[in-house]
Amino acid sequence: MPTYNGFAYMYDHLMKDIPYEAWASYIDDTLVRHLGENRQGRIVVDLACGTGIITLALAKLGYDMIGIDISTDMLSQAQAKTVGENILYLAQDMRQLDLYGTVDAAICTCDGLNYILDEGELAAIFAKVKMFMNPGGIFIFDMNTEYKFQEVLGGKSFIAKGVEWDNHYDPATKINKYHVVFTPKDEPAFEEVHHQRAYAHDMVCNLLQNAGFATIQTYDSYSHDPISPSSTRYVFIASL
Repeated sequence: MPTYNGFAYMYDHLMKDIPYEAWASYIDDTLVRHLGENRQGRIVVDLACGTGIITLALAKLGYDMIGIDISTDMLSQAQAKTVGENILYLAQDMRQLDLYGTVDAAICTCDGLNYILDEGELAAIFAKVKMFMNPGGIFIFDMNTEYKFQEVLGGKSFIAKGVEWDNHYDPATKINKYHVVFTPKDEPAFEEVHHQRAYAHDMVCNLLQNAGFATIQTYDSYSHDPISPSSTRYVFIASL
């Protein structure tokens, strides 16, 4: 998995078009429907929390948040945003998830789980999440789809202010390679390479069921629309 070194300091700029506020509202609505309207004392772990935008948004709504990321640079950015909120940030690889106790819910946004390139490791993460979850808990996460990798990103380049982003998708391995070159103002250019894997919808559902999740719903991005062959992002809602 990437550790987002220099990328951490450009991440919010690169992701500025992501509708984080709408995603946080969707997650909150889902949690309230499942866990009840009293958010106080509800513990939610945010896997691959990155710079903590959604972690902080949910904390402001009253949830007790734990943010986990493999990158200490990302967590440094997240911590800098956390003013007036008591959020526990842990530097962990979610493949070795180890919490101090159980949680009521887990989330993973911005295709964090696509960075898991091995099916067995993805299954292990699902099992870890279930192990640390209270009875009746819920797991909400999103994943980029193969359609997005192949038809939207694959073989294409994108250029934004200070960023050049090249993509190569390999249908045989279902892995998309991102080559990103950053040219910050008044600083030396640097580059990072990241990889994400596309997982079939049914495979993910089977892995969740095998991990012990009893009910699984899937939607087209952060909506309540059914998934389709042209969906670019799946949202999974798995409950015990």
